[in-house]
Amino acid sequence: MGKFVSSAMRILHEFRTHDFVSAESEIEAGWEDRPTRVTPALLLLLATKILLQLRREAGEEFPVETPALAARGLGRDETGTMVAALVGDLSAVRVGRGEGLFTLRNTLVLLTVLLDAGTVRESEVTALLQAAEDTADEFLRAEDPFRLAGRGVEVGPWDVSERGWQGTDLIDLGGLRVPREPGVRIELNRAPSGDLVEAVVVKGRQTGLQLQAYHATRPDAWERARERLAAGVLAAGGEIRAWAGRAGVELRCEVPVEKGPGVRGVSVNRVLGCDGPGWLLRGIVTGEGGAAETRDEWAYEFFERIVVVPSFQPTSAAFLSPSGFVGLRPVSDNQPIPLRRPD
Repeated sequence: MGKFVSSAMRILHEFRTHDFVSAESEIEAGWEDRPTRVTPALLLLLATKILLQLRREAGEEFPVETPALAARGLGRDETGTMVAALVGDLSAVRVGRGEGLFTLRNTLVLLTVLLDAGTVRESEVTALLQAAEDTADEFLRAEDPFRLAGRGVEVGPWDVSERGWQGTDLIDLGGLRVPREPGVRIELNRAPSGDLVEAVVVKGRQTGLQLQAYHATRPDAWERARERLAAGVLAAGGEIRAWAGRAGVELRCEVPVEKGPGVRGVSVNRVLGCDGPGWLLRGIVTGEGGAAETRDEWAYEFFERIVVVPSFQPTSAAFLSPSGFVGLRPVSDNQPIPLRRPD
């Protein structure tokens, strides 16, 4: 057992026994709002996050109003905000930080109630804290315990210059290389001008994933794109939420649509995004995988294996436009990275 796991166990035991944390334990815990190092406090927070996510995956919502919580000073609204933040809702993260909810004591209250409700054995608590320590580095790279670090370490999307994707069976679409999977259908979409193929739609199971890559020199291209997308959804009368998901910060959207003459409906989807070296990759998830409470992970798994080739230039005469050879056009931010049909 590592020293951080051992310290976290001792602090948790102290709180569960005495319902308080001593001044010495407060110092030992090393609570930081935006951690820069592994500490017992970070492990306790991540352990709480893991338990909440396991409950959600099992289809169990955590009751945010219980006597055990209220007795320790956590009301329904405060608990609801903390739970939402820990399962990924970034708006709840902002609210919680603004209200000072994320403290060592509140974390211990929530973790203790979760452990008691699940009748978790002592050996399982040790394993839980060890699992938290195993994931801590990912959150430290993101400099935020409420979201994972970005691509390029153990998962993609990858840049073609990187090595993590090598050995993967991929279909070469020019500016993108996508995983080859049995039963997955691929459709290429032309740009409005008709000159270039700019997007690909892959369909697997009951989920669709539209992929499009853009040239981007700014490191915050996905953040800026999210702002534009959110403004568009709100202007259309829809609803949108930023969420810390498996692929990083994503948008969960509900947009009013016309489903027929005089028939209004709602289109529900997720928008994934990833900043890479000189590019931005966007993925729109529809169908079962786009639903708010979906357990369909296929779109994330597919997205993480995409390879972006920002230097791709089409050479076939099929991509010529009236103004000349499109490959000679200067590259600028937000310009789509072109695709081609596979061989």
